[in-house]
Amino acid sequence: MFKTIQITLTLLVLTFVTNCDQSGKVDESKANQNLLVGLVAGNSAGQSSVLGSLAEIRGVWRDGFCSGGSCTGFTSTLSVAQDPSGFGIWTTGSGYFRIIESSNANRNLIYQYLPTATFGNASKYTKILWTEPQTTDCENGASKCFYYCTVLNSSFTGFNTLDEARNFSTASYSSADPKRSGCGGFGWSKALFVSSNPTSWP
Repeated sequence: MFKTIQITLTLLVLTFVTNCDQSGKVDESKANQNLLVGLVAGNSAGQSSVLGSLAEIRGVWRDGFCSGGSCTGFTSTLSVAQDPSGFGIWTTGSGYFRIIESSNANRNLIYQYLPTATFGNASKYTKILWTEPQTTDCENGASKCFYYCTVLNSSFTGFNTLDEARNFSTASYSSADPKRSGCGGFGWSKALFVSSNPTSWP
């Protein structure tokens, strides 16, 4: 009888200790699932924030260059949109860049080159400045247009780090006369509106 009571008490103590040890813990598979859900939610929020801050220039545009008081070209496609994987992207010509951050209030964004980029730009960063879209003085009968400037370092390549791109001074850049100057000693580029959402990728 005493032995039975002793075994019963031992089992109760072991059960109590085990339960105390496990209290507040989550099953590993459940924890991993919660982590994944959190990462997806955070990722979506970040993407939404970037895309929301690009609202005024999102869409498909024809890309041109300005110099000497006029803008020409408009033969390549510029897309500012969300790619099939859900990220904000800036594509122009054959270039495909993931947008890292953007600000509609300051009208600038920073994108990152792909690891396979050429001319020493692999995985580097570039800042883009843009002007408020306008509905007048848009070539080729476009309903709206905007100017933009690609900010590069003194070597005319991308920045090595995100902080370098963020902190690079653009005080000397000006959109006062974008058809002639104000973009690092050159005229600005110009984008003519085509459509709000791309149906295919250039």
